[in-house]
Amino acid sequence: MSTKYKGSCMCGSIQFSFVGKPRFVAECVCESCRHAHGASAVGWVGVKDNQFELECGQSVLNWYQSSDASERAFCSACGTRILFRSTKWPGEMHMALACMQPPHDLVATGISFKEELPEWTAMAPRQGL
Repeated sequence: MSTKYKGSCMCGSIQFSFVGKPRFVAECVCESCRHAHGASAVGWVGVKDNQFELECGQSVLNWYQSSDASERAFCSACGTRILFRSTKWPGEMHMALACMQPPHDLVATGISFKEELPEWTAMAPRQGL
């Protein structure tokens, strides 16, 4: 039996889920994710489209075209940034790891776009540490 993982925006208006093993769980430090989320890194869970289900909240789910290839979804009620999709990764839905309902076993196993890691983050390697 496959595990069903559930997530939501902060206010609960948008609820989503996926079933089965994710393609990846990673922290992204690209400039676009950092800027969109106002954070030094964003945890993402990526699954195939057929694993993902938007259970409720279509009326408050808004998509923003963040680049020529990518778009990001947020809740118009509470502002939570929750989803990402791109023609760079066709057939996939990426969900913000922080929006997944605990308890779960989803743990980031890598850092995406390490070359964009800013020196001011705690993740940046420093001499003497």
